[in-house]
Amino acid sequence: MFHQQRLRSPFLSLASCIILLFVSCQSAVDDESDTKGSHTITFSVTNYRQVSFDDLSASGTSRSDDESVVMSLANLSLTVFDAETGKVVTPTILHRSADFEQSAEAARTFPQFSVSLPNGRYRLLVLGYNGSHDCNIASPNHISWAGGYVPNTFLFCEDFTLNATTNLNKEITLRHVVAALRLTADDAIPADLAKVRFSSTAGGTVLDATTGFVAQTTGRTSDIEVPSGYAGKEGVPFTVYLFLPQDETTSDYVVQALRKDNAVLSVRNFTSVPLRINYLTLWQGKLFDASGSDETTDWQGNFAITWSMDWAGTLKVE
Repeated sequence: MFHQQRLRSPFLSLASCIILLFVSCQSAVDDESDTKGSHTITFSVTNYRQVSFDDLSASGTSRSDDESVVMSLANLSLTVFDAETGKVVTPTILHRSADFEQSAEAARTFPQFSVSLPNGRYRLLVLGYNGSHDCNIASPNHISWAGGYVPNTFLFCEDFTLNATTNLNKEITLRHVVAALRLTADDAIPADLAKVRFSSTAGGTVLDATTGFVAQTTGRTSDIEVPSGYAGKEGVPFTVYLFLPQDETTSDYVVQALRKDNAVLSVRNFTSVPLRINYLTLWQGKLFDASGSDETTDWQGNFAITWSMDWAGTLKVE
């Protein structure tokens, strides 16, 4: 028995040294290599109350004075990818603001997401957007909405490492990734107007979240439906959004007023319209005057770029 104990003792000492050496090396090279650990991490969107637009292009634009309950952004979604392979680790979690508006306390949980993940390197994608169209996230490089729709969109996309030292409560700040064009009609809405169609030559409908720019320049054609109750109203604004290939560019636009049978009531052609991400481009004038059909309007002297709440700044065109 004594002989066995003498043999075992050196073995135990050697094993202890190996364990100590392993722990020391592991702490020195970072826990990133330890994929066995798992943590629950909470992401909070700090600026989810974004601007809403009171015009025909905005859905659910009615607002309450109780800002703690009513949120302007209709949707917040979170998706987690493996940073190395690009594969989805956590399928998209979608929060709709309408589901959180019952109480002030419920509203406070709207911008929060909690996910459990093993240690590793990840790519986090958070989208804030308006409208009811379904969002398709094929990959971080290819994000689109049903029907070629482009909503007022805010984005966060960034890689992060999860390990034993990671802060498990992260605040997310979204950035605006669309340019907006708003035309305000001084003349009355025609009784037989069913929709206004905007067709651009620049930008597109598919977002690359890794750059914040359009994945491919295709232009965009979009319709804004006009309810019959708007007939006769003046000063009605129409707003469309666009993902751009760079921070700023210009685009030609054809704007058509259409009846239900797609018969054209009037046409406006706008050339070299200035567009810039996080800026709102404005035009105001007679949009439905049939006598001016096919008129070409150059942006100089007609457009101004301005800001509203979360838009970046002011730039006026003389």
